[in-house]
Amino acid sequence: MITITAVEPPATAAHAAVLTELHAACFPTSWSAGEITKLLAMPGAFAGIAALDGDPCGFHLSRSAGGEAEIISIGVQRQARRSGVGGALIQNVFDRAHPSGASAVFVEMAADNAAASSLYRGTGFVQVGRRTGYYRSDAGVQDALVLRVDISNDAK
Repeated sequence: MITITAVEPPATAAHAAVLTELHAACFPTSWSAGEITKLLAMPGAFAGIAALDGDPCGFHLSRSAGGEAEIISIGVQRQARRSGVGGALIQNVFDRAHPSGASAVFVEMAADNAAASSLYRGTGFVQVGRRTGYYRSDAGVQDALVLRVDISNDAK
């Protein structure tokens, strides 16, 4: 069973530790507990921690301001992918952003990330922009796609 724990500012040390561990498991360059705590102290920031059968396996770090929301970072551990966790996390963003006044959610993703593209498009996101050379890593330079979904209706 998938459960989502809401993390509201201020994040506790336990939340920051779990979010840091999950971020490190999902990305080659991870954020520190201090960076995550600082992010979650920002106005409009919120997060969710997903668990599959009680074990933390995914997260989102998001914020809402000015009628829009943004998924800043989202990840699912490899062993929990394709189990519905990513979709549950995105739904959590929608559920929490809409009451704060957001009518749309934005996210950026690497142009070559087929798994993320499938997840986002399956939850209604459409491409609205492209940032050339946005991501830089040891593997090279990658464009970012800017995606948007309307959450102003009750269908989400």
